[in-house]
Amino acid sequence: MEQKKKKQEDVLVVRDEKTGEISVVAGLDGKGYPKRIPPKAEHSQEFLRFDRHGDAIDNFFRNFYRQCKEPTRFGFYRVAADMVEALLPVIKDLLKDPVANADLLAPHKVDTSAYQQAEEQQATEEAKKENAETETEEQQAEEEVKKENAETETEEQQTTEEAKKENAGTETEEQQAAEAKRENAGTETEEQQAAEEAKKENAETEAEEQQATEEVKRENAETEAVEQQNAEEAKKENAETEAEKQQAAEEVKRENGETETEEQQNAEEVKKENAETETEEQQAAKEAKKENTEENNVEQKTDEKMEKMKQKNQEQQPQAAESQAVQGQEPAQDGQPQAKTQRPNLIADGDVDWKELERFGVKKENLSEKDMKALMNYGKTNLVTVNPTFGGDSYELQARLSFQKTEDDKMKLAPHFVRHEPRLDIPYNGYTFTDEDKKNLKQTGNLGRLVDVADTKTGEMRPSYISIDRLTNEIVDIPASKVRIPDRIGLTELLKPEQDILRAGLALPKEVTLKNGRKFEAVLQVSAEKRDVEFVPEHLWQGQSQRRGNGQEKKQKSPEAPDATGQQQKEDGNQENGQRSNRSWTNEDGSIRPIGKWKDDKFTEQQKADYVAGKVVVLANAKDDQGQPCTKYLKFDREKGRPLTYSENPDLAQTVAPSNESRTQLAVNNEGKTNEATKHLKEPLTQGQTAPKDDAQKKQQTKKSKGMKVS
Repeated sequence: MEQKKKKQEDVLVVRDEKTGEISVVAGLDGKGYPKRIPPKAEHSQEFLRFDRHGDAIDNFFRNFYRQCKEPTRFGFYRVAADMVEALLPVIKDLLKDPVANADLLAPHKVDTSAYQQAEEQQATEEAKKENAETETEEQQAEEEVKKENAETETEEQQTTEEAKKENAGTETEEQQAAEAKRENAGTETEEQQAAEEAKKENAETEAEEQQATEEVKRENAETEAVEQQNAEEAKKENAETEAEKQQAAEEVKRENGETETEEQQNAEEVKKENAETETEEQQAAKEAKKENTEENNVEQKTDEKMEKMKQKNQEQQPQAAESQAVQGQEPAQDGQPQAKTQRPNLIADGDVDWKELERFGVKKENLSEKDMKALMNYGKTNLVTVNPTFGGDSYELQARLSFQKTEDDKMKLAPHFVRHEPRLDIPYNGYTFTDEDKKNLKQTGNLGRLVDVADTKTGEMRPSYISIDRLTNEIVDIPASKVRIPDRIGLTELLKPEQDILRAGLALPKEVTLKNGRKFEAVLQVSAEKRDVEFVPEHLWQGQSQRRGNGQEKKQKSPEAPDATGQQQKEDGNQENGQRSNRSWTNEDGSIRPIGKWKDDKFTEQQKADYVAGKVVVLANAKDDQGQPCTKYLKFDREKGRPLTYSENPDLAQTVAPSNESRTQLAVNNEGKTNEATKHLKEPLTQGQTAPKDDAQKKQQTKKSKGMKVS
């Protein structure tokens, strides 16, 4: 009978909607907030237990909504007390995306809306009582106001009588004012004469304006003729460009045919190299096991031996085999087999409860060798079919599996279920995705920068990388401190500026050389899902480059286009030394190629060094669209692969208001805007000019303003 009673008991799992933290409820604190404790076996005696058919849980939620100031901050789920340790990891994973997993969570979700409504109704009743008391007080106040108004009326009558007496004296003064009007009649005659003179001046001004309008029309006609001529020339140039593109496309096709053959040969060479490495690692593992016999600590000694072997083979294999980028291998094409590296497992077979795997409907012997290898080395399997049970019902789902070590050093199975799409519209562990973040994650699977993410255990904010598991659409993160940026990939050295680019989470285009001498173009980037530097899949970055290229063709006719920060930037990356392709702005290793000048600005040695380092270079001799000198800024854009010019310092635009030196000038000369102090000037504004600069311009501005009507 006692055993049956235990099965009828539930515990409450609570999720903090602000932080995403998941705990077990142990009661309420003094402020009505849930007491939360870690979901560990040693704390099971502290769990708040409810009889499944009792009303204790009803009293709990009534007190919770009565006392807690933020009741909507928490979500509650019921779990059988005897299954809490087994089900909690699954519930925790499902709660990473409660909206997408709503159907699976529904049997466990506690509906607290009735308690919320009861509390709101009680608050309404109390408010009604307070309003009744307030109405009584208002009625009393109205009576007092009426008495005061009666007294005030009596005083006003007395004041009216006194005012009548004073008005009698005022009539005499008005008669004197009539005499003053007669004197003003003579003044009106003088004003009429002044008005006639003003009309004459306005007539002269209108004639001047008509003449100026005719001049503008003639100038516009000349401008239109020049624009038509330029348009014809542009059409001819575009036709030539299209022919060159077609020819280049044919050459690329031929090169791709040759490349495929080379890739097949290189794949065979990589297999041979890996086979030699596998033999060395197997020998090292055997030696490590022999050394560990006396101490009966195989895992620890094996790791030590493996670390020695890694140092010994640093030139042959710079990093562990978790990521292709770390191995220096070319990313696999569709249908190309991957070479495997044999090494001792990081997780011992005896440390795993294989019955836990069977609870999800998966048998150990049915897993492939590759999946088992990943599973026993803290990695993820490929997609497998699992059959978890929730609320007595079994579901067939696709998921990746992994083992995670708990705080008590036990291995727990963690399923990673397939989601329809990543939930980028809700905060992830304290971080809210921007539109640019969503675009990057959907295109490449990586956020492309470091952001602060909350630790799910401690709540501490720490710089982290964020990526999308491309198989499950699960959002994953990893602290920046746990990712090592290599100094070499294959035979290709990564320079410090390139390492800094990867460390910042940015994508790095790079020509990579394998140990066999094979070279290929790749894009490197930190992947939180791989927990390492990865080769971004070719179809992703190739497609992105194609989309970017199409966008640039459309922009060629536009003199200016907004950048990511909303600034106006010149699309004049091809303006030095004639037409220049994006490829020519960088060296073969992906570093920025030095330049000595930009149009009329010759660079100093410091400016040359700043440009190569990716810093802003001030162009003091730049000119606006009207040919007037102004200040602009030049900086190499990594994403577009070429330098761009800006009207404002791109490194300061987000934090510091731009100087006025050229802002008014560029707004008037380039953008067609007006400045009240100079709106009637015919000449373009010069650098720093915000008002007429000489007597001639003052006369232009004054003449135009003189003829304006004043209301």
